[in-house]
Amino acid sequence: MLIPQALGSDKFRGTARGFETEGRRRRYLLESQISNGKTSSSASFASRPKSAKCSCMNLHRKRFAGWPLWSLVLLTGCSSSDHAPAGPQDISEVIYVGGTTDEALLRLLDATAKDDPQRLLNLDSPDLAAPVAKDSPATFQFHALSPSTRAPDLRPRQVPQSSRWAHAWHEFVDLVSPERIAHAHGAAFNGTAYYLVFSDADSKQKLQLFTSDTSYLPEANAWQSLATAPQPLTLDITWASFEANDIPQDSGPFVGGKFQFRIE
Repeated sequence: MLIPQALGSDKFRGTARGFETEGRRRRYLLESQISNGKTSSSASFASRPKSAKCSCMNLHRKRFAGWPLWSLVLLTGCSSSDHAPAGPQDISEVIYVGGTTDEALLRLLDATAKDDPQRLLNLDSPDLAAPVAKDSPATFQFHALSPSTRAPDLRPRQVPQSSRWAHAWHEFVDLVSPERIAHAHGAAFNGTAYYLVFSDADSKQKLQLFTSDTSYLPEANAWQSLATAPQPLTLDITWASFEANDIPQDSGPFVGGKFQFRIE
């Protein structure tokens, strides 16, 4: 095979030597850039510390960081107008007036009383602007503030099967409870009933009344108990409308009001 003469000439050798020199120069520049930290974009990205994060992720985290707190505030505000049951209450000393039953009272205590301004009660007597005389019992009389308060619909209604089982269970519990022995059941209560609780200055309940009347005259011994209790006293009233001892939908219980007074 014949080799062209040009390949062995001095001109060709010079050109090849120039290419070799240029290649060495480029390698030198690349090595210098690497040693000085001026690498390519991919090398630079790989050399970033692990703690460096995308700024957009930090922005999203800051934006959503306050959500749980705002959610808690909203949930708290939605339930602030209702008064949840305070837990099991002793009803062994309750006075029942006007055909009310302990079963109806248990339904009222098991539910959450709604604080509706249109369902508040007004205390007509005694006059709470001055201390109540302790010489003789005073009559507590009240009425609904809003004329929109209406009597319940007493038409027969179909009771779901689940409610029948619940009713049977309550009947069984009442049958074996001490309250059943002390207060025998009569006919189921229908109508509006008011739960009055008198408490002393130490928040101790002194008198409990469950009545269908809108007035109450304490007996002498009950009045004496109130008069000798730490003053001032507080009267809390909760009420509801009942059908066969049950509270229909939108019939309560409602917060009737809290009234403070003194007996002197």
